[in-house]
Amino acid sequence: MPRKIRKLSLVILMIITLGIGGKVYMDKREEQKKQDLLAVEKQSVKVLKNTFADIKEVKINEAGKNEKTGSYGMYITLTTINNESVSFSYTFWKEQNKIGSYSIENRNIQKKGITKEKVKVTYTNKEEKLV
Repeated sequence: MPRKIRKLSLVILMIITLGIGGKVYMDKREEQKKQDLLAVEKQSVKVLKNTFADIKEVKINEAGKNEKTGSYGMYITLTTINNESVSFSYTFWKEQNKIGSYSIENRNIQKKGITKEKVKVTYTNKEEKLV
């Protein structure tokens, strides 16, 4: 009887260890995905500044990776130096460091050009930075 109890205890201990190890692994993996997405958001804002003129502020409302294509989709609110705002989406290719496409919501606000001034950016994790 004591031998069966020891084996059972060992099996239970192994199951608990595997469960805890799996949970820790999954948590680290999820945190790494969040960090990778944040890095892509930051990279895409720099490219956005080289695409549109007169940007004062960018708020990234949603962001995610398309696993099939490898591109990232961003839904943002862009505010100009004239305090005009527009919300639109764009795709971003991390490896090519370029915006693939974007929706035109207001041509008067979404002016092509370069923004050289610092831009206030709010990322999806609520972090705010000047870029």
